[in-house]
Amino acid sequence: MESLKRIAAINDISGLGKCSLTVALPVISATGVECSVIPTALLSTHTGVFSGWTLEDLSDQILPIANHWHEINAHFDGIFTGYLANPAQGDLIRKTIELLRTADTKVIVDPAMADNGRYYSNLDERMTRCFRNLFQDADIVTPNFTEACFLAGMDYVEGPVSVSYVEKIIDRILELGPSTVVVTSVSLEENNIGMLSKERGSNRVYQAMAHELTGMFHGAGDVFASSFSALLIRGAKLSDATEIAMRFTSDSIGRTAERGTPRHYGLDFESALPAYVQEVDRYFNT
Repeated sequence: MESLKRIAAINDISGLGKCSLTVALPVISATGVECSVIPTALLSTHTGVFSGWTLEDLSDQILPIANHWHEINAHFDGIFTGYLANPAQGDLIRKTIELLRTADTKVIVDPAMADNGRYYSNLDERMTRCFRNLFQDADIVTPNFTEACFLAGMDYVEGPVSVSYVEKIIDRILELGPSTVVVTSVSLEENNIGMLSKERGSNRVYQAMAHELTGMFHGAGDVFASSFSALLIRGAKLSDATEIAMRFTSDSIGRTAERGTPRHYGLDFESALPAYVQEVDRYFNT
């Protein structure tokens, strides 16, 4: 039997509106990977659509947690980072990675800061500089198309876009340090959306696309990134991890639309978990 892998998930906790750690914990666990957490902030809700949300910055807890884990020799097969409450947390995360990383640790950075051509509430271009620095320590990064444009210093354009334009964006991000870039929420043609990825030293751009439902589905990026990260850490190939995570995300989006769940409350990924667990089990045991 394979050994149980462990991920350190560094992200915020939004009490209502499924995203960040309230997605990462169940999805990573369902993938068969242990999920340990370092919360970057505590929010009453996420910052999209909801108003009047509360935010408690947990910057002063990040390094003490990391130092304790280091002192007890906790081993992590993966480090997965997401939303940061402020740009200064980038330096804290880099120090955390230095403390927890070993030769076989994969570092995956999801630069959660923007979507649909604009920054999330309370964030600005300082977060782009923060994540560019953090990418120096990353093996794999998973920006959405908006974030990728900002990070690459290229213009955000409404889709559909060409593969060559996305590849140019990816190549610029590869220059920042990561060995693999996966850009999500890319539209190459009407009514389709998906992911494009490329590894350093490769001339191939891998595509995984699905039918697009209209409108905004909050938390979709977190569902994908959590599944994708856990699959990679468990040992899936990049292309397989992308395909499986995208199917799970697409299934969750479809169930959300069918039920008429308010979009800002997050995806109905819970009802998609049983089929996802079965697919993961088949993948790793056949």
